[in-house]
Amino acid sequence: MRTNSLSISVFLVVALFAQSSSAEPCKPGTRPQTTPTERFTLNEKGSVLDKTTGLTWMRCALGQRWDGANCTGKAARYTWQDADWAKDTINLEGYADHADWRIPVVPELASIVELGCADRRVNLTVFPATPSAAFWSSMEKPGTQDYAYTLDFGIGGAMPSLKSTQGALRLVRGGPWWTPPKR
Repeated sequence: MRTNSLSISVFLVVALFAQSSSAEPCKPGTRPQTTPTERFTLNEKGSVLDKTTGLTWMRCALGQRWDGANCTGKAARYTWQDADWAKDTINLEGYADHADWRIPVVPELASIVELGCADRRVNLTVFPATPSAAFWSSMEKPGTQDYAYTLDFGIGGAMPSLKSTQGALRLVRGGPWWTPPKR
């Protein structure tokens, strides 16, 4: 039962992206935003609170640095296993005065997707310099130990990816806002 519910949840996220696959690059005022800046409380230490979900996100992808106004540098790329190690390292360092950062599940990543944008489907005021890349989730593909789900903030869509491939990483704290169905 859990496999079917999880598969349906991931399918819904993919369908969400498919609906907006013809979106234009972000053009303020041309269509209603799905993640308006007002929905977020921007924190000066490089995190942001989503008032809708209650989740706190890192504004920058791991590998980038928050300089007080923007994300600088290049996002690091990790295998799925290395992403977990990177998360542990961030927690030891106490990023933004917190040590409970975690890798989000796909629906949590999907909650920050800006459907009115194409090729960087994210509110760039809230999440500046987000790369057009697949970001790791903590969700493994049911029935296999070799795949976990990523969500692509470039072309859009959630998909299973080999855990040995490289992906970007944005950490979250709080919640969970969404939990997988129980068996």
